[in-house]
Amino acid sequence: MRLWLCPRIPRAHQVRILRSVLISSCALALAPQAFAQSNDDLKAQISQMRQQMDAQQQVMQQMQQRLQQLEAKEAAQEKSAPAATAATTAPVTQPVSSTPIVSSATAPEPSRPAPYRPPSAPAGVAEPLPEGFVRLGDTGNLLKLDLVAQLDTMIDNKYMGSADLFVPSSIPVKGQPFYDSGWRTNLSARQSIFRMDFRRDTDYGTLKVVYKNNFFGSGSGDMPYNLQFFYGELDNEHYTLLAGYNISAFTDIDVFPNTLDYEGPNSFNFKYGPQIRFSPVLWKTGDGTLTLPLSMEKPNADITAIGNYTPYSRLADFTAGLRYETPDWHIQWSNLFRDLGMQDSETGNAQRTTAFATQLTGSTKVFERDSAQGWFSSGHGYANFLQDISGLGLDAAFTSAGVLRAIRARGWGVGYTHGWTDDLSSSASYGYLRISPSADMQIDRDLPKSTKFASLNLAWQFSQRAMLGIEYLWGQNISLVDLRGQGQRVQTTLRYDLNP
Repeated sequence: MRLWLCPRIPRAHQVRILRSVLISSCALALAPQAFAQSNDDLKAQISQMRQQMDAQQQVMQQMQQRLQQLEAKEAAQEKSAPAATAATTAPVTQPVSSTPIVSSATAPEPSRPAPYRPPSAPAGVAEPLPEGFVRLGDTGNLLKLDLVAQLDTMIDNKYMGSADLFVPSSIPVKGQPFYDSGWRTNLSARQSIFRMDFRRDTDYGTLKVVYKNNFFGSGSGDMPYNLQFFYGELDNEHYTLLAGYNISAFTDIDVFPNTLDYEGPNSFNFKYGPQIRFSPVLWKTGDGTLTLPLSMEKPNADITAIGNYTPYSRLADFTAGLRYETPDWHIQWSNLFRDLGMQDSETGNAQRTTAFATQLTGSTKVFERDSAQGWFSSGHGYANFLQDISGLGLDAAFTSAGVLRAIRARGWGVGYTHGWTDDLSSSASYGYLRISPSADMQIDRDLPKSTKFASLNLAWQFSQRAMLGIEYLWGQNISLVDLRGQGQRVQTTLRYDLNP
């Protein structure tokens, strides 16, 4: 028997209805014959009918069991359908998106907020925050672009050499031209910056390629190009490996005070050059990390030329040190080893001397929005690393006996930043620098013997990516013959930072 079941009525109900219909039909079919036939025939027919109904009952029970099995199977299929549908419709690869993303290798720990960055902090100096990176198609590369447009207006109380930089060693001393020159005004956009940060995850850690330039080049015009960064760096939990053009490893940029002036304190070590740097992690405890920064850098001997002699270096510059760092403070000890030489371009005769310098630097968080920085350096033959006297030929000099010797120098400085609010901050800094050449060295006696530097500013972050600040700068220059001169500057700064 084949049953046609109505799909709108549950199958169990359909079976019950069909059973009732069959019984009723059989009863109606037997009713007329019951009156015409004898009792014996009727009893025989009823017995036969009961056997048929019992057989039909068994068939219906089998169909009921089959129906229950089918219903149970359909229920199981309906239950598993959503999961199967989700699995089959999920994308195999991530869709390409141009929206900002955060790389897992650079994202800060969720439990630790981003460090406070005062409005007076220099733009484009620190490691960029993880926000703002975009994915470059399906290459696995991340890119962050930053454009900083900055205008500085400077008013000096006298002529001091470079109009764009405040350099105490260029302040005229008594008896020199421009000692009594009047006020001067200048506008400069050279602190404007273009920076690109590329990143990608590799089997060996996070690979970074960084490019940055400003416009403090030596060319003509108001905005000469000046390269600051172009290097690659591999960073993982065991070491960092850097190669390219970058700040010297002898420089601790984390203690650079928050000055609006680009040059900064006179005694700060600041030098760029091609290099390779390796910083293995020696020890980790809690949030603290101890590393061993090592580098080999391009030598650049800065020696005053005499006669046919020109500077050269037989060996590269080498640095080695120790750095311990936590989220709230750090301390670093750096050492610099140099080979300085002069060679006669006609005879080939050469003079060489070694140079060495050491430096201790550190910074710490103070209260919620305050921070302090400090540095001290001393050595022989490292004047080219010192902000105020770089390029003056004071790494080494000949004595009257014709012997080349490195010149001793030392410097120290401090900085302090106070955040009045999240959008308003002040920074102060002071620096002292001194060189000690021997009396018989053949150098210009108008060169500085010591210089001093001081700054105080107020900066206001009046929008998320715009800052307005004003700064007072003071400097003093004392020549080798003890003549003195002082200079002052008031500088205002308006900065727009597209993607800090």
